[in-house]
Amino acid sequence: MVGLALGYGFSQLTRPAAEVVTPSGTETLTPSQTRSAGGPKKSVVKIAVVTFTTGAASVFGVPAANMARLMADFINQRGGINGARVELDIRDESGGADQMVALYRQLVSVGGVDVYIGLISSSDCLAVAPVAEELGTTLTVFFDCATKRLVDERMMKKVVFRTGGTTVQDGVALAKAVLQHKPDVKTVVGLNQDYAYGRDEWEDFITALKKLKPDVEVLDTLWTPLFTTDYSAQISKIIDLKPDLVHTSYWGPDLANFVQQAAARGLFRVTTVAFARGESMLQEVGAAMPEGQIVEGPHYFEYPSASPLNKQIVEEYRRRYGIYPPYPAYHMANAILGVKYAIEAASMATGEDWPDLSSVSKVFERLAYLSPGDWIIMTPNHNAARGAVVGITKSAPQYNFKVLRPYQYVPPAEINPPPDMTSKEWYATW
Repeated sequence: MVGLALGYGFSQLTRPAAEVVTPSGTETLTPSQTRSAGGPKKSVVKIAVVTFTTGAASVFGVPAANMARLMADFINQRGGINGARVELDIRDESGGADQMVALYRQLVSVGGVDVYIGLISSSDCLAVAPVAEELGTTLTVFFDCATKRLVDERMMKKVVFRTGGTTVQDGVALAKAVLQHKPDVKTVVGLNQDYAYGRDEWEDFITALKKLKPDVEVLDTLWTPLFTTDYSAQISKIIDLKPDLVHTSYWGPDLANFVQQAAARGLFRVTTVAFARGESMLQEVGAAMPEGQIVEGPHYFEYPSASPLNKQIVEEYRRRYGIYPPYPAYHMANAILGVKYAIEAASMATGEDWPDLSSVSKVFERLAYLSPGDWIIMTPNHNAARGAVVGITKSAPQYNFKVLRPYQYVPPAEINPPPDMTSKEWYATW
């Protein structure tokens, strides 16, 4: 089963359903080989998609929901998932962790969903994961939330998977890029949102940076409430301190407001900012984003530039929605394609028309597949080991927003702890 799963995703969207790519090459299976008594054939697979469609976090959630619609159409035009047509049930993530738990129970018990895909908020994932594992009835895939606790505390065991990454991957990739572009950095200020995600992003970045360059000095750590609108005090403090670098995990309206206010005050003339979530807002911020800033993106619409699948998805996304897909959209594509490939590879491995959840889970935890933005490599801890793209902001004549020139891809092996280690254990080996 594992042998069939490895590499299964490569080019499957353009291959006949009965072909699978294995480490030894492409094997064509006859219908009699691929089917035996098992689960009944499905005509429809219903996927619940839970993401922010309202509120401030909808700047992430709406692009993700749009990609879910695009990928469902894309897959359905190519035969569906194991012959079953994809139907989406898109729900709003707004409401908090308790409401997300109640919604999960409703969707999987009476909503008739075969697969659950969500969430953006780390607190929502941390609340839903134990409930999903306890019930054990539904393939549950977290597409975005970046909390490392899901991995470090081994919260994903049976039916829960995450095809997105963690703050560890973000922080290490960004720290490596900082030292490549500013090798003489000596002083740093942290400017982050005062909640779990912001604190985790800062912790992982500064831990990695100081491991790689122990003489770096932290001049100050500044914390702001989520969805602050006035950053004048923080900007004044940074200008007075004149650090070599500022790290921020700001996203959404916080990032847009900070960039606009910081540009007006001249902050970018006295320091460089390393943005852990800057890629998601490059198009929103537009001309306000200055050149020469360091931006990390789990995914970036120009990478990989030679991928026909990426080009096709980018062109269709822009045609439909008027923008290039930001990284939350790629995260959704990773999740939906992971579900497709896990089900189809398990069907081929077991010979069942529709494999049971146990078989799908066994395949999913060893699956490697090609998504529009990268190879996604699942691990036994049910989390994706993926790479990251980091670049320097620069104007380009064909775009009305700053792009990354140059950018580099940081491979998974450099930024992911081994599956049998927590992040702290991994850092201790550096």
